[in-house]
Amino acid sequence: MKKSLEFGAGRLRGRIGAIATTKDGKELKDLLDQYSHSRDGRGNVVMARVGDEALARIDQLVEADIFTSRSECAAFLMNAGIESQKELFERLSAHTAEIRKLKEQLRQVALDALRPKATEAAGS
Repeated sequence: MKKSLEFGAGRLRGRIGAIATTKDGKELKDLLDQYSHSRDGRGNVVMARVGDEALARIDQLVEADIFTSRSECAAFLMNAGIESQKELFERLSAHTAEIRKLKEQLRQVALDALRPKATEAAGS
């Protein structure tokens, strides 16, 4: 079932689009909202370069009025990608913490090696 509506602003104003609805009448946009609005909001900025195909797909979703901006669409796609790879990130988490700990130990070793020894400083 499709529902037609007017949407858009600026270059898209007045164009007619169709948004799919489910049998219970929920619009696709409502269903997508559950994935695009994370608990911590969208307070962080990430600049990214994307290829022509990715940009065309993002623009398709924006022009269909599923998302109001490229930024909103990109945030949704990133969240969906992270969610779809949840197992990978869970497996990486333990190793990431271990790597951070090792890096901190390496920094400490380097600092200790570079600091002048108390005996050398006193003898000078």
